[in-house]
Amino acid sequence: MTRYILFRLLGLIPVLFVISLITFFLMHEVPGGPWKYGQRPFSDEQLAALKARYGLDKPLWEQYTTWLSGVIVFDFGKSFKHPDEKVIDLIARTWPTTIHLGLMALAVAFIIGIPLGVIAALNQNTWVDYLATLLSILGFVTPHFVLGILFILIFALVLKWVPTGGWDEPRQWILPTLAYSLAPMATVARYTRSSVVEVIRSDYVRTARAKGLGERVVVSRHVMKNALIPMITVFGPLIPDLITGSIFIESIFRVPGLGKFWVTSTFDRDYPMIIGLTLMWTLLIALTYLITDVLYVYVDPRVRYS
Repeated sequence: MTRYILFRLLGLIPVLFVISLITFFLMHEVPGGPWKYGQRPFSDEQLAALKARYGLDKPLWEQYTTWLSGVIVFDFGKSFKHPDEKVIDLIARTWPTTIHLGLMALAVAFIIGIPLGVIAALNQNTWVDYLATLLSILGFVTPHFVLGILFILIFALVLKWVPTGGWDEPRQWILPTLAYSLAPMATVARYTRSSVVEVIRSDYVRTARAKGLGERVVVSRHVMKNALIPMITVFGPLIPDLITGSIFIESIFRVPGLGKFWVTSTFDRDYPMIIGLTLMWTLLIALTYLITDVLYVYVDPRVRYS
């Protein structure tokens, strides 16, 4: 297992290199530039000075090698829109808040989504199943920003139970966490239901019931343990989606996280932020799938890596 994990981690190096190469040259092919669509127009002399300051007047291959030499020592350069901060420092400053929000949303999604899916599966084709399915569909198809605005109107402005936004106290975490967790909660519930329904129909579950075991024992010992195997593959990719932030949720609830930089860096042509965030996303995806593969060994004794 240790050797397998080591080889997978070493395999990330060429993957990150290829992703950085593709991202670097593609973002420079997009029309416009970092300062073309700013709030105030720059003269040709000012643009030339800015390009010289950040090395954008050099050939692309030279820009890439210069950037790559900095990445080796974990220096991703300075953000064009935040010139006082390095990319790595900006991520380090804002990402903990986004991770905090994402982990809370992930916890809510699993704590509610798994029981909801199990209840729907155990009451298949009943009103309980239909209600759980309806709630899952609504949570899945309703956009984050619609949920965020709706929650503010109901719980903050009408009922006045919680603040409209901010991130200074636990009461301000409730609405963004709920709004951010409904879509993954619906995904968890739907896949849990499908997985449990499939396992319930298997022969070993029928045998366990024929032996006289109670329904609770059958579900906890036989159904859930085997239903977790396909669920791991689906749940793994949810993690990087949640801990990289949502521009809508963080903007609506004034959460000082990393999510807003995902989209604004693209519109602003902030090249260091674009490539830094892309590599971070790639690394998270790769590590998540590695953890998923390792978990298979502990959940399914038939799986072995050598």
